[in-house]
Amino acid sequence: MRRLVVIALLLICTISPIIGNTSANTDSTDDNLEIVASDNHIIHRGETIEASITVRNVGDETTIIDFSYALPDNISISNLPNQFTLNSGQVRMFKFYYTCDEYAPYNSVISFVNITSDNEVGKVYSNLFNLIISKDSDLQFGVDDDSEFIVDPGLRTNLAVNMTNHGMFTDDVSFSISTNSNWQWGWTMDNVQNGMAMESFQSGELKFIRMWIDIPQVIDSNPLYLSGPRFSLTATSGLDLVEVTWSFELLMSEFRNVSLSSHGDDLLLDPDSNNGIPVTIRNSGNVENLFTLDLQIIDSDGNVIDDIPISDRIEYNGWTVAIFGGYEEELLMPTNSRTFEVGFQSPNTNSGEINVRVKITPNGALSRAISVDLTSQIIWDRAFETELLSQDCTLLPGESCNPEFRIFNDGNYQDQFTISTIQIPEFVTLDFEQSSLEIPKNTFSDIDDFTITAKNEVEAFSNSQVIFQVYLTNEPSQVKNVAIDIVIAPKIDWSIQDLTEEEDALGRFNIAMTLRNDGNAADGIIVQLQCSHFTQMTLIPPVDSIVESGVEFPRSFEINDIEFGSNFTVRAWAEIPTEQTSNGTMYLNVSIRSSFAPDEPISFTTNVGYIGVPWQQEDSIEEEEGLVKIFAQTTEFISSWKWIILSLVASTLIIGKALRDRKLRTEQDDIFSQINNKDNKPETDDWMSKFDKKNDETISTIESPQISPENFERGFKSKSIGQKPVTEPVNEKLRDAASLVLDTHDKSSVVKEADELLDSINAEGINSPAEENTKLEAQQYTSSMTQRNDPQNLLDEPDNDNDYTKSVPLPEEDDLDF
Repeated sequence: MRRLVVIALLLICTISPIIGNTSANTDSTDDNLEIVASDNHIIHRGETIEASITVRNVGDETTIIDFSYALPDNISISNLPNQFTLNSGQVRMFKFYYTCDEYAPYNSVISFVNITSDNEVGKVYSNLFNLIISKDSDLQFGVDDDSEFIVDPGLRTNLAVNMTNHGMFTDDVSFSISTNSNWQWGWTMDNVQNGMAMESFQSGELKFIRMWIDIPQVIDSNPLYLSGPRFSLTATSGLDLVEVTWSFELLMSEFRNVSLSSHGDDLLLDPDSNNGIPVTIRNSGNVENLFTLDLQIIDSDGNVIDDIPISDRIEYNGWTVAIFGGYEEELLMPTNSRTFEVGFQSPNTNSGEINVRVKITPNGALSRAISVDLTSQIIWDRAFETELLSQDCTLLPGESCNPEFRIFNDGNYQDQFTISTIQIPEFVTLDFEQSSLEIPKNTFSDIDDFTITAKNEVEAFSNSQVIFQVYLTNEPSQVKNVAIDIVIAPKIDWSIQDLTEEEDALGRFNIAMTLRNDGNAADGIIVQLQCSHFTQMTLIPPVDSIVESGVEFPRSFEINDIEFGSNFTVRAWAEIPTEQTSNGTMYLNVSIRSSFAPDEPISFTTNVGYIGVPWQQEDSIEEEEGLVKIFAQTTEFISSWKWIILSLVASTLIIGKALRDRKLRTEQDDIFSQINNKDNKPETDDWMSKFDKKNDETISTIESPQISPENFERGFKSKSIGQKPVTEPVNEKLRDAASLVLDTHDKSSVVKEADELLDSINAEGINSPAEENTKLEAQQYTSSMTQRNDPQNLLDEPDNDNDYTKSVPLPEEDDLDF
């Protein structure tokens, strides 16, 4: 029966707002007032409760509202105004009170509050208030304050709390739980409807309310230690809907844990090097904690090698493994991470591997230790580079060069290299003995112990390469070639084979010089002619030469492609001066330059004397007088020496007779000696035969290109600048005056410099030589390209030394005996 009453009250409370709202909004939508009223209220006997009504003027004008009401029996109203003025848009809440008397029946009654506006005549805004006169409830939990419970993660926690009905009436109580978490919970009670537990309490009865809550695991440090969600258990009275709430918090207990956030890849090391693998751990527990880091050596299958003790630093098979940055004595807060490094030092070998297990143990939770396996391996990187340092191998025949190249060992370990030659040109020879060498890592070795020599008989401009092949021993796939360019330089070597100088009947001084190309290349020459006097002169160029066009008497020409081993003749002439005022010497200079070495000329200078004009006339007169004088002197000589001449003739006849007699006696002595088998005549040298000059040498005539005089004359005239007039001698008095002026100026300049030097010595003293000053010894310059040969000593000064020969023996007997 009591349950039916409660249900009826709930239905009334649900329906009454609809009725109130309907009554308050019976007018059209053009209302000038908006009204909101608190329509449902529970009231007890002798109790005064508060109610409210809110009015808003939505019209455009100020209005005066009037209040009126209709009350049921046993209910009174207070504090409600009779009239109030509302401006346009103004909102006002009016609070008033309902009072129930002590003898009102327990039921539900209705009160109306009506509002009218002077702007809306005849319109009434009626508001319904549902008042439930209820019995008093008095429910209390067995605990007064909020509670806290420490729970363990991953477990279901059961809770029970007692409640007592201190009221005078039986009460049907509904229980509900609210929380701000997603933890799962439920009831351990018999009557559960729609997530709510139902329990009926007699007056003064005590009962326990039981429930369960599933405690989740601590994930990523959540929930933290001594933290957790808040739960509220609410009991609602079925009499007057009064709610009684008890709140409690579930605090997580201490949970220590560690998790591996990340770690680096396996390490590849060079021999005798070090590096580390980073490992990041995270405190996934809910309390700050310490962590222990240890190392274990494992095999390739992951099995621990028991002979090696656990430590944070291990040396094994030349390897050294240690933990860096572990900070094992520093607390790590929950959710925080820490990165440490496992360092590896590899041995100085070109192969090897080590496997390590890193064990991380949280303090106070040995069962939650984690581990990670790391591997470090030695990688032998074999690499190298070559660099050509120098290759000055432009060689003359017979010369040598010593180029140099470098081998860099770019690998990470010392390595063995093999060097071989794969190409050697035919015109050079190579002296090289080294075949292999060892180079440490990150260093280099210079290869310079080989010599390349050009053969003697090799043509100029021959070129090729000497190629060395460098490769790693036992690794022929890595090959580098070093190519050294070889070029045979032209050897400029001209020698003078013959030189002829003569004066012809035309008054010209002619020279002919035969040159031979003793070099190794077809060369060209540039010939220039110079003279000390202004006179007609010219070179006689060959047919294929290059001369300046339009010059009748060329003084220079160029000819190319003179093969090595061939001869070439340079011809020139110059007219001997005949109009000079005094006797003198004319110098003729021939300069020959090679096309390959124009800065190293071959110069030849010759000279011829000439007679001045005054002496030329005296010679003609003396010639005429000389013939008469010679005839007279001859006649006088004969007359003076006639007897001596006759005596000489007679002596000659006598000597001839003596020689014939000597010859006859000699023949008789020879016959006598043959008869007596005895040779009494001593052997004498034929000293007269030594004066016989036998010369069986055949002089070969060197033929040179010929050209007709007419062609040369036309060629020389095309470029001739004409004859320059002979300058007259400078006046002797003018020259003496100029010399006196220059000498005086030089003397005054020298005296001035000497005075300045003496003043400087008196003031500062004698300067000492600088420390950097070194004495350089004079060295004689020797041309490396052009060689001048004169096998016949045509250009050298004549040797004035006397040649001494062996004395000729005299006859032992007087063969002139008469």
